[in-house]
Amino acid sequence: MMGDTLTRRSYGFVALWGLGLVLLYALGGYFGVRALQRYKAETERLRQSFLETAIIGPDAKALDPKALGHADEVKVGIFVNRLGEFDVREGKWAADFDIWFRWSDPRLRPGDTFQIVNGETTHRERIEAQVGPTEQYERYRVQAKLEAFFDPSRHPFGDESVSIQVEDGGRGADEVRYVADDRASGINHLGTPHDLVVKRSLATVKYYEYESSLGHARVSPGEPEIHSRFIFAIIGAFPSWPLHLKNFQALFASVAIALIVFFIRPTHVDPRFGLGVGAAFASITNNILVAASVPTVDRFTLTSMVNSVGLATIFMTLVESAISLYLLDTLGREKLYRLLDRCSFVVFLVGYVTLNVVFPMAALR
Repeated sequence: MMGDTLTRRSYGFVALWGLGLVLLYALGGYFGVRALQRYKAETERLRQSFLETAIIGPDAKALDPKALGHADEVKVGIFVNRLGEFDVREGKWAADFDIWFRWSDPRLRPGDTFQIVNGETTHRERIEAQVGPTEQYERYRVQAKLEAFFDPSRHPFGDESVSIQVEDGGRGADEVRYVADDRASGINHLGTPHDLVVKRSLATVKYYEYESSLGHARVSPGEPEIHSRFIFAIIGAFPSWPLHLKNFQALFASVAIALIVFFIRPTHVDPRFGLGVGAAFASITNNILVAASVPTVDRFTLTSMVNSVGLATIFMTLVESAISLYLLDTLGREKLYRLLDRCSFVVFLVGYVTLNVVFPMAALR
């Protein structure tokens, strides 16, 4: 082993090192893909539950609206004129929309009592009112700051869902029951951000069960107050690949710099190790910046996976550089260190690139 010739034992050491790296990348890829597929399945289940259940709130379940008793029906529709100002980290967005009501009972004034329940109304104006022989109509122009949960699990490859949720603030579902006027509801696509692709919009009515009677005398003691809630939901997607590359361009550059060390002799300690250490600090900085732009959740998200793979790759290049330095400087094994460097460069490059393609594809599908 002390000579400068490659023996079977030397080849075995390099092969074992290469297989170890391959195994690390394979395990990381396997568990990462499984987690991303599980996140997507959870999203699909939640959406399916939303479509199939009539109640939203703490206990989603089936509900027959007729069981709530007699109530006056009010047809509600929304047309979104403009939407934008998305803040993924804070879960905020803004919308400018028209909302209208059609009803029969002349005693009702649904335009006076409707409220946005998932945000704050910044402007509200009645712009049209009509009284017909059998039906009345009112239309309002509303601007609002709305709340939404942007799921960071597969960001930016997962579809994002936002909604405008409206209730009658003065009457429960036993008095006023909203009905979705979904044929006329929609979105002005000229008013959407150019980088947002609206995949689907849905107008529906759900029932929200408050865990309180809200002090109403009409509600029996211990019974919850149920309100009819009109929901206009929008499912859209931002350009995922450009945003992903923008978020991680500094990390990708850091890993590329770390791989350059395999073309530097280990005895040139300053550049051989200095580049790797600098790349590690750059990747940590990128991790902090990207994490600050998405919500914090108690799961290993796609963003965390990409950052972890990058940082782990840089760390392992430093470990390999230490081994190469020992082989050359202490043992004098010139050919062995060169073989180890070449093998490591190929495995690191292929493994890192593969995971950075496989993870987004798993999140996207």
